[in-house]
Amino acid sequence: MANRRIGSAMAALALVAAVAGCSGTEAPALPARVAPAPDGVRGLGPAVLAAPVADQRRDDLTGLFAVDTFGADLPGPTPVRRHVEVAVGDPRFPTVARGLAEDPRDALVVDGRLRDVTLPDHVAARQAAGVGAGLTITGSRCVVVAGDGAVVQPATEASCDAAELGGAYWTDQRAGRYGGINLTTGRASPAVALPAYPIAASADGRMLAAVTTERPRQLVVADTSTGRRHTGVTVTRVSGAFTAGGFALTHVVDNRRRISVVTPEGVVRTFPATVGTVAFAADGRRALIEDARRLAVLDLEKGSVTPVAGLPPMAGAVTAIAAGDTALAVELPFAPDAATPPVRATSAWSVRLSSATATAVPGAPAASAVRVAEAEAGPAAAEAVPALSFQPGGESMTLTREGRIAAVPPGAAPGKALGDGAVLHGLADSRILITDGTGGRTEVATGAGPDQRLGPVVPTPDGAHLVISLRAARPGSQPGPLDEVVVTRRDGTGTPVVVYRGVILVGLSVPER
Repeated sequence: MANRRIGSAMAALALVAAVAGCSGTEAPALPARVAPAPDGVRGLGPAVLAAPVADQRRDDLTGLFAVDTFGADLPGPTPVRRHVEVAVGDPRFPTVARGLAEDPRDALVVDGRLRDVTLPDHVAARQAAGVGAGLTITGSRCVVVAGDGAVVQPATEASCDAAELGGAYWTDQRAGRYGGINLTTGRASPAVALPAYPIAASADGRMLAAVTTERPRQLVVADTSTGRRHTGVTVTRVSGAFTAGGFALTHVVDNRRRISVVTPEGVVRTFPATVGTVAFAADGRRALIEDARRLAVLDLEKGSVTPVAGLPPMAGAVTAIAAGDTALAVELPFAPDAATPPVRATSAWSVRLSSATATAVPGAPAASAVRVAEAEAGPAAAEAVPALSFQPGGESMTLTREGRIAAVPPGAAPGKALGDGAVLHGLADSRILITDGTGGRTEVATGAGPDQRLGPVVPTPDGAHLVISLRAARPGSQPGPLDEVVVTRRDGTGTPVVVYRGVILVGLSVPER
């Protein structure tokens, strides 16, 4: 299990003076508003943009520009911050900018507005990731930024990450210790010693789970408020989630696969059911289990098992994922042993966990194997969408936190949530595909050229448009003419309109509809 880091280094920003593909014409001054927001775009508020700035002495500075409404003209050549290092991520989430020598004032960007702030010492502002409602973590030498403007530095030289099985944590680089992050308040818990980086953190940041590196591998559950930790449950490939009082996981007990809740005090509460497939809800309250060839919902706090109403016994292999209060289960009929497994028809169900009821889902692809798709980020990441992958065709099915399920054709990269059950998937040539969970699929052009890559995509409050950030395709390339902010119609019609060129969209106010 690779530890996904969001704090990779970025090259220093610099001015690029020429526009590729504009031979025979004089390059326009950058940054620039190329066009106003298209007619019909409604509801977008203020925005903060990062762009190269230059004068007679230097041409390698990055400044911040602020506009009262997205699409408005840039307010003259003077930025509101002249020399900054900015943590770039989804512009809907709060972030920070570190003031540098030419202009040492730090800045906080929340809801598309810039505020004065004094950041703690030894903070790097390079990349940012949303991990909860209005909560952002930066990477190396990190801070946690909440929507109310609170900025928390867990420790000097700390780094922050989203955990693979939920939650977020910080690392004390000097001491090799780890703490949790409260996903509501942004508060950082004290650090404790662990044998490896955490695989999960509780939503309040108090408890952490890790796995030892030596064999046999063992689960470690720690309470950061007391320093207590328990080691002793042998595991192989870990699947689980934090629930009330401890970490729930699947493991082998007396040669049977069961679910246990392990507390930092060493209490191991094992449920009697022998389980096959298990899908844990991210909030740790329930899990969908396969018990005696039937699907059931296990209450991880009470221990009760409720069979899912209206389903026959499972006659094949079941694979499942969960999001919010919904699970998606797919059954693949057993096949005889063969060097090349045959492709067989599959069956799919949507299961409401709180009521243990199921609804058949049509359109599940035929497959020889069904697997849980590997997510680009941990379940704590705000945009994460679980998916099932169907082989050998390469189709997938996604499940959103609203309970929307969509079938996705081959060639579409893992999706990210857009809200209201819609999911965005990457296609070749920087095109995107949007699924809405009702069977609708819309292919949308982004206007990206071969030397550009897709950045964050933000739906507008009017529901009819997308704000798309385009970046230079080459990793570490400096911003300039290839950095654009584009608006296009969500229904795939019309032509993408370049609103700003030579800028990175740092913050944007997107009021709820």
